[in-house]
Amino acid sequence: MLKVLIADDEQKICQLIEKLVDWKELDMQITATAENGIQALEMIREHRPNIVITDIRMPGCDGLELIRRGKEINPGIEFIIISGYRHFEYAQTAIRYGVNAYILKPIKKDELTGTLKKLGGKFREETKQLSHEEQLKRTLKTDEETLRQAFLSDLIFRRNKERLHYPLDRLCQEFHFSFCPGEFCMAILKMDGHVFDDRENVEFISDKVRCAAERLLKECTREYEMASMGSFFYFLLNFDEKERGNIRHQMKLFLDEMRIQGGIFKNCSASMALGTICHEPWELDHSLKNARLWIEERLIAGTGKLLDGEFVRQESFAEAALFTEFNNRMSQALESLEVFPVRDAMMDLKSGMLSHPGVSGHEILQMAKEVCNLYLFFMKNYRIRIEEDFLENFDTGAENCGSAAELFDYLIRKITSSYEKAAKMKRQDENRPVRIVKQYVAEHYGEPLTLEQASTVAELSPAYLSTVFKKDTGMTFLEYLSKVRMDMAKRLLKETNRTIADICREVGYNDVRYFSKSFTKYSGLKPNEYRKLYS
Repeated sequence: MLKVLIADDEQKICQLIEKLVDWKELDMQITATAENGIQALEMIREHRPNIVITDIRMPGCDGLELIRRGKEINPGIEFIIISGYRHFEYAQTAIRYGVNAYILKPIKKDELTGTLKKLGGKFREETKQLSHEEQLKRTLKTDEETLRQAFLSDLIFRRNKERLHYPLDRLCQEFHFSFCPGEFCMAILKMDGHVFDDRENVEFISDKVRCAAERLLKECTREYEMASMGSFFYFLLNFDEKERGNIRHQMKLFLDEMRIQGGIFKNCSASMALGTICHEPWELDHSLKNARLWIEERLIAGTGKLLDGEFVRQESFAEAALFTEFNNRMSQALESLEVFPVRDAMMDLKSGMLSHPGVSGHEILQMAKEVCNLYLFFMKNYRIRIEEDFLENFDTGAENCGSAAELFDYLIRKITSSYEKAAKMKRQDENRPVRIVKQYVAEHYGEPLTLEQASTVAELSPAYLSTVFKKDTGMTFLEYLSKVRMDMAKRLLKETNRTIADICREVGYNDVRYFSKSFTKYSGLKPNEYRKLYS
């Protein structure tokens, strides 16, 4: 039997938790209760409980400190946090300590019982306490869930669409559903906020979604299945026609609960979309498309809403003159290797899109992806290296934006940050042959040198080397060579007693008269005058 410790500074809360749960049915027993954190730590040492249910704030040692120190005493101990404090920092710290069971007040019996069942199953599995019959049931249940999830996953990713045309009895037999004639619908719950870029936070909220679905959908549906894809949660619903109004009501309650649960995170929001109601499984594809369009519409309509009904699509914005103008301007900006023209082009696109009457959330999202594709195409075409995981990282972050403005701001940050790094590397790559040529000139200035020789050393064509050399130094190759030779001649005139004829040959000239004329033009003095003045 698993041992449970309850820690709360309010005695009534401890009594409520004791009475709320059928501990015998869960194969658990309450070994002790504590009124403060210090007492709870002593009881953890004394009673070695498997599970501790604790308030987040208590005198002496708060819940988070209790978790940290309790884990030091017994790393295998599990904690359930119960609190009315929906603060980001508490949840983040608890998750960091390995706690995923975070229940908000007022405590719901079903939620607490479900959480305890989950932890109990985890303990028994880890300690191999499951009976043969329980193991068999769990294996069978896992196999059934795998088949159901495979069906829903194929529907979401539009694979094996012919299965949707199977008769109901065949679907039920092959995928272990309990579908009945009536109505079908797809729904999507979307949790927004960059807090969900973190996988641990996604796992935490996923557990809350499953618990809420079990409580709120089981009674009003004949059958339902849920699949999570990051911060998207997809629901396949089958229900009686007379439950249609109740389904919407329950989904609204579902949304409200997830808004509350999400409140423990910073800058988090929830939205729900209901696809069109249909009467046959093969129509679920259309219901899902409709739900997706509605969930994307939250970018315009705002988060925190239940969006449903038939979505009416308008003409594509991609044909508008603004998009054509942006394409041309963005391409020119990217060629400049300067970040400001790129940022300005995207800022103007943002303004134009958000002020365009009737633009939809779907078009906003598609436009953001199109801008990314344009950026990737240009960078690849011009052989400018960027992060290999750029698109994957963008898609993850874009999914968690809750408004069109936030999405565009995220897009602008990602592209300008990536482009700034890539442009710097590109400039360095272009400067590399210039550096090679400069080094070669420094070592061979006394020899006959030509642009063709230098281009061979830099492994570039003479014409391209001439262009990048002038861009980098502001001088042609021959002007630079002459400068290096003249500077060395100055040094030799000042520091040695060698004849002007010797210095002429040393710095790569064969004609003393030509050398003297070039030196005079460069320094404003004849070689012998320069020596008298500076030696």
